[in-house]
Amino acid sequence: MKFKILFFLIIFYNKLYPQLNSNNIDNKRILIVAGSLTGATLGTYLYIQNAWWSAEQVSFHFDDGADMVYAKNVDKLGHLMGGIYAADVFASSMLWAGMNKEHALWYGAAFGTSMQLAIEIKDAYAPYWGFSKQDLAFGTVGSLFPVVQYYNNNFKDLYFKFSYCKKSNVYWDLERERGKEISKYAWQDDYPNQTYWLAIDINKFIKSSFIPEWLNVAIGFGLDDTQYLNEKNAKTGGRNEWYIALDYDIPKMLKNWDSYTARKIKHWLNYIHLPAPTLRISPKVSFYPLFL
Repeated sequence: MKFKILFFLIIFYNKLYPQLNSNNIDNKRILIVAGSLTGATLGTYLYIQNAWWSAEQVSFHFDDGADMVYAKNVDKLGHLMGGIYAADVFASSMLWAGMNKEHALWYGAAFGTSMQLAIEIKDAYAPYWGFSKQDLAFGTVGSLFPVVQYYNNNFKDLYFKFSYCKKSNVYWDLERERGKEISKYAWQDDYPNQTYWLAIDINKFIKSSFIPEWLNVAIGFGLDDTQYLNEKNAKTGGRNEWYIALDYDIPKMLKNWDSYTARKIKHWLNYIHLPAPTLRISPKVSFYPLFL
């Protein structure tokens, strides 16, 4: 196993290292990127150190299965999107520094995967968590998704998005039952109020002059607020929610706003699923004129 990891690292290094010596690379921008990402990573670490890992450390251990229960796998989509976002941030930074797109995407994939691996290693020493192979797998797939889109046009019209709207206090109520007071801003584990979306460009499948080019269809996945604490004080129960909604392609919607800054703003905004007509199909059917 160690040999396979070492072999992969050697191949990866030989493929990407020459790019750092390319004449197109702006060394000053590389330093800015390195400093900015280091600062952001450190700040994130300090925040989640207090939010997730503040309890006394235990010996390294793998997750015992609780990870597949406590959020009904909604957290797996969080890891997927975390991988996509981290990879995109790093790749965009390397593009700004002068690296070509292909190599920048591979660097982004390595950075995103490394972030996910670091989180799981920390979880492995936390008493209420554990090293989750599933979390790492989803995070790695997310980190590699921009690379897959680059090489395969069939994936370029798929967009993973996120929405959050505080409709329930169950997350804070359950943490209070556990004897923990959670900041009202600690939304990162508030899975009952999060929804993850896969948006699809329907214009690739349905040719109609009545459908705006910026209108997509999205499939949503979330968690209801019926979870409770079992005898071990662990979250259990709950039901997954599935949605079908309209979605908006921000870059296409605002295509006339086309400066360099505008393109960047539209790119990052497109990670957010905006309020739209939505049909919940499970666990019970409901229609929402505007759902976030």
